[in-house]
Formats: sequence, structure tokens, C-alpha cells
Amino acid sequence: MNFPIELYMFCKINSASFLGVEMLKINVEVDISDGLPSFDMVGLLNSEVRESRERVRTAIKNQNIILPPKRITINLTPIDVRKTGNYFDLAIAIGILRCLKVVNTRTLEDTLIVGELSLNGDVKKIGGILAIVAKAKELGFKNCIVPKENEEEGAVVSGINVYGVDSLNEAASIINEGFKRKPLHKDIGDIYEAGALSEKTFDFAEVYGNEGIKRAAIIAACGNHHLLMVGPPGAGKSMIASRISTILPKPDIKECIEITKIHSIAGKLKEHSFMFNRPYRAPHHTITQSALVGGGVIPKVGEVTLAHNGVLFLDELAEFKPDTIDALREPIENGQIVISRNSGKYVFPAQVMLVAATNPCKCGYYPDRNRCSCSEQQVKNYLHRISGPILDRIDITVNIEPIKIEEIGLKNNNRSSADMQKIVEKGRKIQRERNPLGKFNSRLTTKEIEAFCFMEKEADRLLKEAYNKLGLSIRAYYKIIRVARTIADIEECEYINKKHMSEAISYRMVR
Repeated sequence: MNFPIELYMFCKINSASFLGVEMLKINVEVDISDGLPSFDMVGLLNSEVRESRERVRTAIKNQNIILPPKRITINLTPIDVRKTGNYFDLAIAIGILRCLKVVNTRTLEDTLIVGELSLNGDVKKIGGILAIVAKAKELGFKNCIVPKENEEEGAVVSGINVYGVDSLNEAASIINEGFKRKPLHKDIGDIYEAGALSEKTFDFAEVYGNEGIKRAAIIAACGNHHLLMVGPPGAGKSMIASRISTILPKPDIKECIEITKIHSIAGKLKEHSFMFNRPYRAPHHTITQSALVGGGVIPKVGEVTLAHNGVLFLDELAEFKPDTIDALREPIENGQIVISRNSGKYVFPAQVMLVAATNPCKCGYYPDRNRCSCSEQQVKNYLHRISGPILDRIDITVNIEPIKIEEIGLKNNNRSSADMQKIVEKGRKIQRERNPLGKFNSRLTTKEIEAFCFMEKEADRLLKEAYNKLGLSIRAYYKIIRVARTIADIEECEYINKKHMSEAISYRMVR
């Protein structure tokens, strides 16, 4: 196709990128002017964005459109934000076609365009579409043009027209037709109800014995408390951890959207367009600090954020690098990760339930001297790899003993995940009704503890004695109260009594 003699010399197309997990609107400015033939791109671009020049040029050529021997300049603004990702190809190509009058429209101010181009002009799938479309609606856009493979993901956002396209030609046709094609729309409520909310391959009914840790798991899940299990190899720590997510209440629609946005931005959705289950992440102990909490020159989400609204399991906690473990201090306390770079401040959500497991020593069998040959100093050195500040932030610590032979096969004594989930849901309902903000007990502030955690005199006296005898920190003092409040909620007691407090204190004495 030959280009017309008369050209629009300049046009602007709306596109998008991400700053952490927040969508950022990017203006794609296209200018075609006289001068030596060239194709330049400016605007603080990463290498993958600069490479889009060749993709766009070749894709346009393969649509039988001849680029004029002109000076083509692409500017991505705002210029003080580094542009990353594969979001801009389609917007750049549409901008050039607009200047060539192949796309016949005076304005695309109410339309946002994202997508990666292949060399033959096909539009390929990208990540973060749900977050992009939701933010586009918030910014007042009427239309979104996205890759066909992402259409269903974006179509759950009501109040904005989402058009999925397979090729550059199809995108140009939709614009030229004045967006007359019926956009896809899916009701999020119907998808939620029809979704596979409970593909539970694990069940606590398969766990023999360990009634104490099952009780601790219920308490931890009910109040969203962090849990540490200490025990020898083969005692069932990993088995129990993998089943904790099965006793958490199913996520509501708002939580599902939040989980899906994060995994979409990280490119973890694969063939699914929506996530209905709480995430369960179990990174290996060789993971780097930036991979765990997020980071990089342009910070990206880490395992902690991928576990948002779910469970983060750290097996062999003492084998993690000490600085990697210590990077969890703020996230598990504050529920978010803040990373500062010259390019800006990145905030990642991190409302996770941390579940960790460790052996008591390097060989794993201390204090069984028939099997453990570690010296007392070696045992101390091994456990000291987990810093005091991290241990202080863990609400519940329990010892796990090896399963006795007579406990194996006693299925009648095993409580199922469904039974445990009902207890957790009941406890969480009490928390929501008591606290106007719907906070978990683990997140209660000092003022909220004074308002909601009423203690009987015997319970208060026992806590003060434990504070002095165990040399607790003020953080540990309040964590015990929060755990005791959860225990009281499970038993539907308005006041924290001595029994509740005693159990809560016992989860600190294991250390």
C-alpha cells in the first residue's frame, strides 16, 4: 500500500506501563517530518522498548504498507519515568498509521492501546491487562484495545469497552469503523461463582497425629498470625504447611481481583485469565533477596508479593541466607514492601501469612543424642542464623515431634480441612464484626488492642509474670495478646481468660 502524499505530521496515542504494580499512563507521541530517513525513539527507554523500533517497522511492512522516506520520531512521555516492558508496540504502530492516514480518525483521546507485535503484524499476549483496563476506566477512557489472548481478562471490568485484536490490521479496522464492533464483557460475579474455587489436592485428614500443630495452624489461620514449626526431618512440617492454605476462607471477589492483577503483572497467569484460589508460594532456600521481596534496577514483584492474600512457606528457614531472611522484617510486620530507586518509590503489597519450618540443628535430630552428634555450640550457631528480630515478629512457634507408629492409620481421629476451615471462618467473622475496619487480630494496633482485647485479672497477671521471667520485648508482649485474642475468638469468649493467655504464652516459650 502506498502512503498518501498528504500526511498528518503529528499524533498522540495513549498507552500504558507499570511502576511496580501501579499502572502508569504513557503518551506515545509520533512525528513524521522532512529530513534524512530515520526512525528514532526517545523518552528514557529500556533495551526491550528500544527494540520495538524494528518490530514495528517490520510489522508495518508486512501489512503491505510502505513507510515514507521521512524522519520518524517516537517520544514516550513522561520522560522522567523509565519505560520498560512490551506494552508499546501496537500503540506506536497505530500512531504511525494515523500519521500516514491509514487509520482515519481525528482523535483517539478516549482510547488506550497496548500490545506486543510480532514481525508479521500479529498481536501477542502481554501481562497486567486486568490492572491496565481497571486503571483506564478510572482515568475516564471509553475504549481499550488489547491482545486477543488478554481479552477475557480485561472484559471483567465493567464501564469500559475492551476490544481484543489478533493483528495490527484488525486494530486499525476497529478504529476505522468507529468502534462499532460489539466489545466483549464478562460478569465478574458469574465468573466467580462458576470458578474452580476449591481445587484442593491436599487435606489435613491425611495428617496423622500432631494435634498440637493442627491447633496452632487453626489459630494462625484464624488471626492471620505468622507460624514457625521446629522439628526433625520427616516429622511432617512441609506436609502441614502445604495444607494450611486449604483451611483459609475462600477469597472474595475483591481479593480475587487483587491476586489476579499481581500475577498478571508478573506474567504468572499462563493459560488462566483469573485466579480463584489463595496463592501458596514455597521458594527454595537458595533464593536471592531481590527474588524474595522484589527488586532489581527496575523493581519487580518478588515471592512475598506473589503470596499476597495467601501463604508464604519458607522451608528450612535456617538455611536461607541471613540477609535474605532479615529482608522480611518490614514486610511481615507492615504488610507492604517499599523499594526506593532513583526512578521513584515502588510499593508492593505483602499481606501474607508467613509459615516457616526449620530443623533444630544441622543434622536435624537435636536433642535426640542417639541420633544427633552436633555440639551445643553448633546447635546455637545453626539457630542463630535466624535473627532475633525475625523470631520476635513470628507470633506462634511450635515443636513438632516424630509421628508414633500407633498414630499411623488412625483416620477416625483426623480432622479434615473442611472442618478446620469452618472454625477459621467463624473466628474471622467475629473479628470482622468487632473491628469496624475488618482487621485481623495479628494487625491490631496498640489502641485497638486496648479497645478490643479485654483481659481477666488472672490473664493480665500471668502475662506480666511471663514478660519478666522470659525477658520478652514489648513487641512480643503485644503479639501474645493478639494470639490470646484469637484463641478467645475461636472459643467465642468476649474476655481473654487465664487459659487463653497460658496457651498464647506457650507459643513463645518454645524458643
